[in-house]
Amino acid sequence: MVTNETSGDVDQLSSLVDDDVEKDQKFSYSRIVRSVLIFSLVGVALYGAVALASDYKSILSAIRRFPVDSLLTVIGLVFTGWLLRGFRFHYYLEKMGQNVPLVYSISSFLAGFALTGTPGKIGEAMKGVFLKRDYGVRVTKVVGILVVERLMDLFGVLLLGSASLLLFEGWISLFLICAFLVIAGGLFLCMESIYRPVLNWLAGFRILAWPSNKVLSALLHGKELMTVRIFATGLVLSTLAWAMESISLYIIMKGFGLSATVLEANFIYCFSTLVGALSMAPGGIGGTEAGMMGLMAFMGISYSDGLPAVMLIRICTLWMAIFVGLLFSVYLTAYPRAKHIR
Repeated sequence: MVTNETSGDVDQLSSLVDDDVEKDQKFSYSRIVRSVLIFSLVGVALYGAVALASDYKSILSAIRRFPVDSLLTVIGLVFTGWLLRGFRFHYYLEKMGQNVPLVYSISSFLAGFALTGTPGKIGEAMKGVFLKRDYGVRVTKVVGILVVERLMDLFGVLLLGSASLLLFEGWISLFLICAFLVIAGGLFLCMESIYRPVLNWLAGFRILAWPSNKVLSALLHGKELMTVRIFATGLVLSTLAWAMESISLYIIMKGFGLSATVLEANFIYCFSTLVGALSMAPGGIGGTEAGMMGLMAFMGISYSDGLPAVMLIRICTLWMAIFVGLLFSVYLTAYPRAKHIR
């Protein structure tokens, strides 16, 4: 629980930080485009290198032959997962006392996907700029929600992955290490007595004052959402949302004729997602793909057979998310406050 004294401290810190944000209220769409282009170029270069190192003609041929009805099902499942996470974002805003329409909450959530290819997906905090501009929501509150979102994503993936853990006995220790890191992150967010004195001390240095106050304010706002009821609700929504993408990998593997059960595909997706997230690489590129290929090899699936499935699931999740994020960021930039959806 957050005491009245703590809440007052959080509001004071938020005001200090948001005063600086006010100085740069004009949202620069060009910054989004530049960031996305840089990430996309790096990603395309990496994926191109992998394709060239393999038989790229076979990969493209396999993707072209993938059943259209299965592809549409995958896209539908992925979008359903995004909507569930968007609703979770709206729920968190409500719990922080922010009166934002549901459709706008989901729209701003999806707009954040434009920068989902940043380390730890921290770029998704850009949705706070829209919410600050249109509904006066403090940016540090949105960053605090983002911290909890990342934790709940990882907790949801952990819960899903644990259902298939015994099928991959050789990978149990690595999975448990990932679980330990995620749980440690959740506990740290609740330990204000540890990080508050450190950040307050750092704030005593002029050059570190602003970032220290910003981080402390975000962590304290995030801590507000770590009650049992809010945690449980977020966990249910997170687990359901990520199950959509886990099932999508199964459908893709079956569409390519790969031998896998739902539980096997589930563990492949969950474990590789954890590896990609904890690596802090932009968009999890490298770690996620390596995790998928490693587990498929463990199952006896060859590199050339598994690669098209890995590429397609990443196109339908990471790359499609960035594209959708760009569309919604353009929409919210062009139509401030978006009165017609209120």
